[in-house]
Amino acid sequence: MLRPRLSTALTSIRQLRSKYLISDATHRLIREADVAALRRAGQARLAIAAILFLAVLAVQLSDTITSPFALKQIHTAEAALLVFGAVGCATTWMASRRILVDRLPAITASLDALLILGTLAFNRWSLGIPGNLFAVYPVVWVMPIIMAATAIHYQPRLQAFVGAVYVVGLSLIIFSGDEPSPEELRQHLFGMLGAFTWQTNMVRIVMVLTVSLILFLVVRQGRLMLERAVRETTLRLNLTRYLPRELAPILSERAFETLRTGRRIPVTLMFVDIRASSGFGETMDPTQLAVFITSFRRRVLQAAAQHGGLIDKFTGDGALILFGVPTEKPDDTSRALACGRTLLDLIDRWNAKRNFDPPVRIGIGIHRGEVFCGVVGDEDRLEFTVLGETVNTAARIEQATKSANCDLLASWDAIEAAGEDGLWAPVEHEPLRGVTRKIVLMRPNPNPSKGA
Repeated sequence: MLRPRLSTALTSIRQLRSKYLISDATHRLIREADVAALRRAGQARLAIAAILFLAVLAVQLSDTITSPFALKQIHTAEAALLVFGAVGCATTWMASRRILVDRLPAITASLDALLILGTLAFNRWSLGIPGNLFAVYPVVWVMPIIMAATAIHYQPRLQAFVGAVYVVGLSLIIFSGDEPSPEELRQHLFGMLGAFTWQTNMVRIVMVLTVSLILFLVVRQGRLMLERAVRETTLRLNLTRYLPRELAPILSERAFETLRTGRRIPVTLMFVDIRASSGFGETMDPTQLAVFITSFRRRVLQAAAQHGGLIDKFTGDGALILFGVPTEKPDDTSRALACGRTLLDLIDRWNAKRNFDPPVRIGIGIHRGEVFCGVVGDEDRLEFTVLGETVNTAARIEQATKSANCDLLASWDAIEAAGEDGLWAPVEHEPLRGVTRKIVLMRPNPNPSKGA
C-alpha cells in the first residue's frame, strides 16, 4: 500500500514542478503582460520614491527635528529613496525597449533587497543601534511596499524569493550581536525620541497610503488581465464556429479584424475528392457510410497536420487545404505537394487494411496564386473563405484528374514555385472549364531526376 501512494506522491510533485505547455497565443499574451507589468513596476517605484522623498523632505525642512539620530535617519532615507527612484527609472526604460524582460523582475527585486537590508545593516553596525529596535528604522516600513510592488509581476516564485530574502536578512540583522541590557535599551530609546514626533508618524502614514496605492494597482492590473483573458477566450470560442480549427487559436483581436476586412495574399491550394463516392453511398448503410467518411477525413487531417496545411473546409467527400494562411512561408508549395503524396500513401494503406472492393481512389489538384482571404457575412452568420480565380482553377485541376487518369495533378505555377520541375512531367489535357488563361498541368514523374 505504501509503494503505490509514494509513487502517486512523486508523480504529483513532478507535475507541480513541470512547466505547463501553453499555446503561442497564450505565450504572446503572457509576454505582453510581463512587459506591461515591468513598465508599471518601474512607474510605481518612481511614484513611491517621489511620494516618500517629499514626505521625508517635509519633515527635514520643519525645524522640530533636532535629534542626531532622527537627522541621520532622514539623510539615509533620502539617499535610499534616490537610488530606489533611479532603479525605477531604469526599469521603465528597459521595459519600454524590451531589454532583459525575463530577468529584470528578479534583478530589480534583488537590488531593492540589497538597498533596504544594506541600509538596515548600516544603521545596525555603524550607529551601534541594537537589532531589537529595528522597528524604529523608517526603512523597515518600506519592506511591505516593495513586496506589494513585486506582486505586480504575478510571479509566485519571485514573490516567494523576495519574502525569503527579507525574512532571512531581517533575522540576521535583528538577532546578530549581543543582547543589550535594559539600561542600554533605555539610553538608545531616549536618543530616538525624535523618531516618534508627529512629523515622523505622518511619514509612516504616508507609507501605509503608498502600500494601499500599490495594492490597488496590483488588483486593477489583475482585473484588466482577467477581462482581457475573458475577451480573448470569448473571441476564440466564437471564431471556432466558423474559422478552421487550426486558425482560430492563433488569432488576436487585431489579426481577426484584419481577416474581417479581408486581404489578397498568395496561397497554395489543394483540393481533394473521393472518386466514385456515389457508389460507396449506394452500397453502404448510413452507419457504415458515416464511419467511412469519418475515416477518410481523419486521413486528410493527418496529412494536413503533418505538412502544416490548414483545412479550410470539408465538402461532403472532399476537402480544401490551404498552405500560406495566415502567414506566407517560402516552402508553402513544397509542403502542399508533399501533403498530396502523403495523402495518397495513406489512402493506399487504408485500402490494404480494409480490402475495399473496389479500392478507394481520390483525386488531388494543387495550384498556387493570389486569392481573397477573409471573413464574410453578418454577425448572425460569419464564414471564413478564400475566393478568386485561383480557387476555381484549383478545383478544375482536381476534376481534371478523372480524364487524365491520374490521382495527383498540379499546375506548372505550383511546380515552379516549389522548384520540383525535375520531379514532374506535363500532361495532355483539355482546356479547364471556366478557366480563361492556359494552364499547364503536371503529374508526378515515374522516373524523377532532379534538374531533368
